[in-house]
Amino acid sequence: MLERLQGEYDAVFSLGGHCLPSNQLDKNGLRPYAGPLDWMISGNLSQISRLLNERFARFMNVEGLRVIGHDYGGHNFLVEDASYEITAAHHFPVSQNTSEHLASYPEFKTTLDRRIARLLEKFASASRLLLVRLGGSREQVVELHDVLSQRITHDFRLLFVDYTGDEGVTELDWGLNRLVSVALPPEDIWNGQDEMWRYILNNVRLHV
Repeated sequence: MLERLQGEYDAVFSLGGHCLPSNQLDKNGLRPYAGPLDWMISGNLSQISRLLNERFARFMNVEGLRVIGHDYGGHNFLVEDASYEITAAHHFPVSQNTSEHLASYPEFKTTLDRRIARLLEKFASASRLLLVRLGGSREQVVELHDVLSQRITHDFRLLFVDYTGDEGVTELDWGLNRLVSVALPPEDIWNGQDEMWRYILNNVRLHV
């Protein structure tokens, strides 16, 4: 299974879950620039498929946002796009914003739109793409694979990771050639699994 993942890619993007895929892409030298779903919380994978299918239409438009809390450190507001059930976790510092007025929104939206445009351009032009997703059901992953097959012009691989494993990296074959699915143990996911991610991403390289 993991051999399907190996080789060169023109670009690599996180499709979220939360911040961990972006962190691991960083640690493995596979994140030269940010994607639109970096540092966002997206528990419902079907909404990611919908977002991609609709080419990010109305995503994070100001009229659809609501402040729902703070991040773990209390440094940023958690700001949810209720339509897509996706939350910006580290984009709105409490030092610059209030729960009633997101003063830094224009800067945020300009940056987000630039990242969306880059992703969609890579979907259209890249010879080979790697997308990494954390969390979702098997049915939702198959749905995402189908959407990517329709939206990406050339070749891609979808790396799906969840935390239902017992020990080490468990490879799961779901019968889709462009999908690589693995299960990791649910313990110490933030600081104790760097070696497992290095194993998964071994011989994955960015084309330069």
